[in-house]
Amino acid sequence: MGVVAEPRNQLPEQLRKRTPSAMVFAILPMVLVALGAAGLISQWSFSPGGPSVDGASVPTVDVAAELDQAADRAGFPVVDPALPPEWRANSANVTTLASKAQVVRVGWLTGEAHYLRLAQSTAAEAELVAAETRREPAAQGVVRAAGLDWVVYRSVRDERAWVGERAGVRLLITGNGTEAEFRTLAEAAVAAPLVRP
Repeated sequence: MGVVAEPRNQLPEQLRKRTPSAMVFAILPMVLVALGAAGLISQWSFSPGGPSVDGASVPTVDVAAELDQAADRAGFPVVDPALPPEWRANSANVTTLASKAQVVRVGWLTGEAHYLRLAQSTAAEAELVAAETRREPAAQGVVRAAGLDWVVYRSVRDERAWVGERAGVRLLITGNGTEAEFRTLAEAAVAAPLVRP
């Protein structure tokens, strides 16, 4: 009678009895070490209530200087709104639309940690709205603020946009601010002196 050889590739009895939970506990220390290293390198933090803005890490923009340069580049007068001291300008740029119209943008973090952006342009309203909201323009109504009628549009996420006009230049306010903050920026934009090219 011949001898039957035992297969060599069989796992030892101890390894065959491992359960999925045992494997998870074996891997868990490595995952924790990797997350700790990633946290130290990128300085991220866990925020179960949603994202938060660290005001100290946000850049600050000199709005007056930026708008002075922007007016020269854009070729039309722009407004320099005087906003509450707790509002912090953190972005400014000038872009060119498909029609070659220029858009001057400044963004602020409000005192309530919301974000609002003012875009100024001589572009057609539909083109400006589509560029700033990244949506097909569909008016939602009109609000009266600072003596002007502002057409309201939907914007990205749950944001909205208000569009008005002053001295032949379209003003578009967008962001996630409250209605009171929209009104504050609208009033400041309408009352602001013009920065001419």
